[in-house]
Amino acid sequence: MAKAAAKPKAKAAYTRKRVALAVEHVERGEDLIEQGKVPGRGIEFADTRTAGLILRVTPRASTFMLKTEAATIRLGEANRLTVEQARDQAALARISLKRGRDPRRQVAAFEASMGQTADVAASAEVAAAVDDTPAQTEADRRAYGPWLWRDLIDEFLAAKLPKLKGTYRSQYESYLRHKAFDRIRDRLVSEIRIKDLEGVRNSVVTSNTASAAHRVVQQGKEALSWAWRYNAGVSGLDVYEFEWWLRWSIEYSSGTRDHVPLIEELARTLALAERHRSLGQTEHATGPGTLAMLWLTVLTGQRTSQTSILRHDRLYPLDGMPGWLSANWSGSEMKGGKSGSRPHALPLPPQALAVLKRILAELDEPSPWACPSSRGDGHANQSAVNKLLWRLEGLDNNGDPKPGRANLLALHGIEPWTPHDARRTLGSFLGDRRLGGAASAILSHKEGKGESEKERTAAVTRLHYDRGQRMALKAEGMELWVAAVVEAYERERAALALLPMPAPPPRTKRRPRVKPPGIKADA
Repeated sequence: MAKAAAKPKAKAAYTRKRVALAVEHVERGEDLIEQGKVPGRGIEFADTRTAGLILRVTPRASTFMLKTEAATIRLGEANRLTVEQARDQAALARISLKRGRDPRRQVAAFEASMGQTADVAASAEVAAAVDDTPAQTEADRRAYGPWLWRDLIDEFLAAKLPKLKGTYRSQYESYLRHKAFDRIRDRLVSEIRIKDLEGVRNSVVTSNTASAAHRVVQQGKEALSWAWRYNAGVSGLDVYEFEWWLRWSIEYSSGTRDHVPLIEELARTLALAERHRSLGQTEHATGPGTLAMLWLTVLTGQRTSQTSILRHDRLYPLDGMPGWLSANWSGSEMKGGKSGSRPHALPLPPQALAVLKRILAELDEPSPWACPSSRGDGHANQSAVNKLLWRLEGLDNNGDPKPGRANLLALHGIEPWTPHDARRTLGSFLGDRRLGGAASAILSHKEGKGESEKERTAAVTRLHYDRGQRMALKAEGMELWVAAVVEAYERERAALALLPMPAPPPRTKRRPRVKPPGIKADA
């Protein structure tokens, strides 16, 4: 009986190791080849930074390869390409494969050119010339794919921002354009992995805060899910049957903030802001518009989105109340600008108007805004108060510690507070005086269940003007509150005046100016 033919032996597999490819792996491969110590068929060092890129070391050669589901592409010998060049060529080869091209001629031309010159730009031009297909334009890539990360963000923001409130758009966009995303900015969306996204998250935690990282994660996931649902094919996410990026998360809880600053702390902050108008020799001084907004935030308890847009032509005289004016906001100008929001009117006593007049007297020309911008003819940005409080706390405009800047709040015994905290102080102050209903009306809140008969006014903020707005009730609360704030401010200002002003921080020395060649020095 004839013996069955022996099956051919399968080729031995390469020894495989996952590493972040670096020059030491190339050198190690060359040493193994030179010493004749390459084990078995060879070793493959798989790059953990670029999907599919490997350094294959055999007894005869050390070569960069790109392995994909569609093909295995030889990128070039390790003695001709650097690791970074191999990563770049791998990314270009992937794009060519997705567009239906064979990248072998292009990468071969790049390798050949690198064997003759170290000029990478020239080598890339030679490689590009081999490909006779016109290069893909950015508009073509946006329309037909595959998207890079920056394409995804641009397209998502174009769809998302018009749906957001105007004052929130720049803040929302800033999180998706955080510098931490630069590491994946030019990566294909389809090649991004959870480790890449976690790297972005960790970078934001290090450079900013956990709160900022939470925003980055949430908005980044929203952008990816939008692309997966509505632009799967063009974005390259059509290969996924589920939203794997939803695993991208951060252990963070905003908690419930219930800080109620003392009225003395608010007044001391006002006095400090006026005394320290300039917190550094190279910085702009606090403008009158920002200072006016800080005062209005404390005196009125209104949100900065409302105080920032208050105009003088929205201040109306009040019948039977000499010296008082009524500040008015439409429903669309109130919180969120949502449809159905109630209009709001707030009586301002003479003491509050006197403070505003004193501050705005600094302006060279009158402004239509109660809180004018220091730049241009518009109003101050609603974030101006937060940034001023940060500067007083020794932070920069991003809320991060600034070297060399003193924490004036800590030095003067003030716990850091936010504009919203001032609303709690107003509510607590009037509540202690059995005027909780007035506080609710001033702050545009609904009435509480435990208010007295005097305070239970029907729909105090539901209608515009006197009857629905209950101006008399609001005026009673505003008169007490404003008088208490101004009195505390005068005490704090007098106490601060007894303290010597701290020496300004040293001015940063600038490098001497170098005259361009060919220009003679002045005689």
